[in-house]
Amino acid sequence: MKSSYKGLIILVLVILALYIPYRFTYAWFTAPSGCLKCHEVKAYHESWEKYPHKNIDCRNCHETRGPFRRLDTTFRGLKDLSNHIKGDYLAMKAVYYDANCINCHTGDYKPESQAPLMPKNHAKIIKNGEGCNNCHRDTGHKNGLGVEAKFEND
Repeated sequence: MKSSYKGLIILVLVILALYIPYRFTYAWFTAPSGCLKCHEVKAYHESWEKYPHKNIDCRNCHETRGPFRRLDTTFRGLKDLSNHIKGDYLAMKAVYYDANCINCHTGDYKPESQAPLMPKNHAKIIKNGEGCNNCHRDTGHKNGLGVEAKFEND
């Protein structure tokens, strides 16, 4: 009986020894200023600071919701870090989730529930499968920044 408690205590300590640094690292790298550490997004960050969503953390748009959201973000971040190291900047693809927009603008998320509620006609648009980005492309920040410059030399 004592050895099982000892094993359980060791397991809990190992999990904590891994989880606590992971959470600190995750918080440090996923803050808006943290995105600049590995992503070529300086222009997007500067644009974001001037747009209506400037008080909304990047993760609120670019991170899925649910129990495995941090793992998903971590693995996408590691892939982007690999692209950054290889210099393959165009392979990076920012993902946003319509569900985040919808839930925020229907008041389901806290503290984002202070966001203006979406107009009633949007329900029909969403049911037709149109994404928020179709009409609100430059809402969080200007899109396409720097893309044209990548192709000017070709």
